Amino acid sequence: MLLRNDLLQYGAPARRTVRILWIDPQRTVAWVFDMGGKGCDVEPARVSMLEADVVSGRARRLAEDPWLVVADQQAIKPGHLALRDRAWAIIAELTRDEPGIYESRKRGQLIADYTARHGVSHPTIYRYLRRYWQRGQTPNALLPDYSNSGARGKTRASTAGVKRGRPRREGAPPGVNVDEAMRRVFRVAAASYTGASFSRRGAYEAMLRDFFSERRIAPETLNVVRGTVSEAIPSFGQFSYWLDQCRILRPAERPLPLAAHATVDVDGRPGAAFQLTAVRADVQLLTRERTRIAGRPVIYLVHDVFSGMVTGVHVSLEAPCWPQALMALAHCAADKVRHALRYGRAIGALDWPCRHLPERLLVPATLFGGDGGQALLNNFGVRCDAVPALQAASLVPARAALEQRFGLLRAEAPALAAELGPLDGALDLIQFTRLVLDAVLEHNLRGDGDGRVPLQLWDWGMRERGAALKQYGEELVRCALLPLHEALVTEDGICLGGMYYTCAKALEERWFDRARQRGRWVVRVAYDSMEPDCIYLPDPAAPMRFHTCHLAQRSASAPALRTEGARRRVQPTGQQASFERIVAGFVG
Repeated sequence: MLLRNDLLQYGAPARRTVRILWIDPQRTVAWVFDMGGKGCDVEPARVSMLEADVVSGRARRLAEDPWLVVADQQAIKPGHLALRDRAWAIIAELTRDEPGIYESRKRGQLIADYTARHGVSHPTIYRYLRRYWQRGQTPNALLPDYSNSGARGKTRASTAGVKRGRPRREGAPPGVNVDEAMRRVFRVAAASYTGASFSRRGAYEAMLRDFFSERRIAPETLNVVRGTVSEAIPSFGQFSYWLDQCRILRPAERPLPLAAHATVDVDGRPGAAFQLTAVRADVQLLTRERTRIAGRPVIYLVHDVFSGMVTGVHVSLEAPCWPQALMALAHCAADKVRHALRYGRAIGALDWPCRHLPERLLVPATLFGGDGGQALLNNFGVRCDAVPALQAASLVPARAALEQRFGLLRAEAPALAAELGPLDGALDLIQFTRLVLDAVLEHNLRGDGDGRVPLQLWDWGMRERGAALKQYGEELVRCALLPLHEALVTEDGICLGGMYYTCAKALEERWFDRARQRGRWVVRVAYDSMEPDCIYLPDPAAPMRFHTCHLAQRSASAPALRTEGARRRVQPTGQQASFERIVAGFVG
């Protein structure tokens, strides 16, 4: 049951929150106040309609009142109490006249009479009434807002050479100003060190070690040489303050669904077309063993053209190419909950409800290659069309969320830079992929602040316009899109790039004994160079089946060898997987 002072939050047709100021005794009419409005207008609404909005999900009743003013009476300054009591004395008589004070014409007459009798100006009375209604209809709602003085919440620009804030204690380093580049470091560090045992102090100390130590690249080996921690470091107080100020540790919440009658000015429906985009991050990552520079990664993003929802993502350390781009499309069909958990992120199934392939895939002309998309068309009915590279580069989804964490470059930008930036030489591929997933989720659940949220449009389109989506098994899509390599069956295992693999099929059929007795032979395997711990062996007797091969003991126990073997692998040139070619290339 709705009550006086309840807050109702609407998501459509425009996002707003209203407060119920008064309900008549018959519970027929309620008067509501728009919390975001600039004026002092109050609107009548039928109670039955408000209750129906809550039941249908068009509105959500807020459990907590963020505008309510609750203060310790003993802690309020005497001057503030005097101002509150003066304001309350002015409007107390007016607020008792219900519902007259809520009706626009009668409110004007009441305020005019009061002004004539007491000499208080119209603007003053309206300002007090608005504050009283907005903050919970209590006398404390009229307490002054001196805590908001000084542009609270706004980020101040710093002057070169001038340290903001109080001076440090005598003998302590002078400290640093926190600018946008340093806030990126804070955001990246907090995301890198979150987990079950996360603590702010622990994350702060790890951040100083990884991001604020002197670092340089040894040109001969590309090893990262670390020195001592710099004196120009932020304090723990600065780090903790900006975690709260930027809401870095607060996960994005699912938006309210759009109403069925909402006006959506976008043509099409979910899945009619996905757009593939590639962009290079301005961060030089470490190799898996965290000793050498691996280069700047390329981020492949697939988004739904109708809703803007990012449906797939892939991060690669290889040069931009069609085989790696297809891994982003394979991720479109993946279970996002399980995939996010692999990178330490727990999400709900409704946070990222995309496990589909589209009818049509738009690909930048510079990436389009291989078999021209014939494998996608023949196996999954996905038509590929090339679009100009400049057009695709201007449509990077989640750009705002990504740029809060690191800079973005064109996909063709160099993979290595001679100098190390603030984020360089501190993150590996796993940590960086976690950052990208955070940015994608933030984009899907919050949008870029320029309109409706992608998740809202995706869900609305699925309900109201249907979908042009196709769903296939996750492993099936992934294995079918992986590039093919030739591997050698030996007495020690299935050898690819100096690494040895084994699988249940090879053990059951005694492949390795046969290789020792009769000689070695070649098989074709599907393989992702970004995940060298396993390869996929197609089964000639069942074209839709792949056998997962894991590292054999001799390779699994040598991580350095595993990394070097993955680096030496030869990448396919223009070949793309299809079921027919996989089976035809298999040698048993």
